[in-house]
Amino acid sequence: MDYKDGISSEQNEIENELLMKYIKGISSDEENTRMALWLKKNPDNERILLQTAYIYNAQHMQSRILSRDPESAFKKIQKRIRRKHRHIYIQRSLAMAGCLVLLISIGINGSFLFQKKAETQQYITMQTNAGMRTDFTLPDGTKVYLNSATKLTYPVSFAAKERKVKLEGEAYFKVNRETERPFIVDLKDYPLSVEVLGTEFNIQAYAADLFVKTTLVSGSIRLGIETEPGTVKCLILNPSQRAVYGIETSILEVADVHTIYDTAWIQGRLMFKDTPVPEVLNRLSHFYNVGFQVQDPLINKYTFTGTFENRQLSQILDYLSVASRIKYEIIRPAADDSESLKRTNVILTKK
Repeated sequence: MDYKDGISSEQNEIENELLMKYIKGISSDEENTRMALWLKKNPDNERILLQTAYIYNAQHMQSRILSRDPESAFKKIQKRIRRKHRHIYIQRSLAMAGCLVLLISIGINGSFLFQKKAETQQYITMQTNAGMRTDFTLPDGTKVYLNSATKLTYPVSFAAKERKVKLEGEAYFKVNRETERPFIVDLKDYPLSVEVLGTEFNIQAYAADLFVKTTLVSGSIRLGIETEPGTVKCLILNPSQRAVYGIETSILEVADVHTIYDTAWIQGRLMFKDTPVPEVLNRLSHFYNVGFQVQDPLINKYTFTGTFENRQLSQILDYLSVASRIKYEIIRPAADDSESLKRTNVILTKK
């Protein structure tokens, strides 16, 4: 694929040829002026420019080994933007682009997306593709497992007083204990945060869900819930407890649980024991990146028991069909999803 194939159609106001000349540092003064006006017109144009430069450099990794021209071009773009005092989040260096290509080529599901600069602190975002999982280690030694379609943002080096990360999706943390620096998980767009010292726990906080679920395996967790602006209610969670916060109801429910059922996904397993079908479908939805349409409300009153490892979705649906007398139909996306991600849908009806 040519790097031009990755350029967004959003930049129709600027020619691809001019965009590439600017990236390579060979544009004229008049063309530079046009680019400056285009960048100023819409903040998204800065993102398009950086993404295009990133693709260009990533796909020229091999030639970069022999020549430093692509790297030089990328640095020139960074300098130009800095000179204009723009607040832009810059992609990681060419070395990171090389890492991305290497990670994809050897089949690792997590990908480095970007490293941004805010004042003097730099941040890294790790993101898993839909239907994939990965694990890695944070700068403080904390082990993190990311479930499907999950994003975690953390600083290159943690602050002296706290270790704060931002989560969108589901993750399992094995936190390295540091009594002087609490580990804090900030949940994007939710009035909820998690603070620990040294512990193991799971958090599920997908944007599409109507709840945030926190399951503590060991240690202790302090949940901070913003009940109103400036007012935070705290709750201590003990091992083998699960806290579920309803987004629409603002109700927090705590229950004793067998944690293995909430954490088996990190070993690629799915485990259910008398689990309500809506919870089963939620877990399958994130694990396999599918959507479910329940045609008969009675289905939501069923429960399900089963353990699955390295199974295809159809095999689990077959088991569900036999155990709970549910018929299913898999509707796969008809259109090419190369431009936008489209999910497979499963329609459930009662036998």
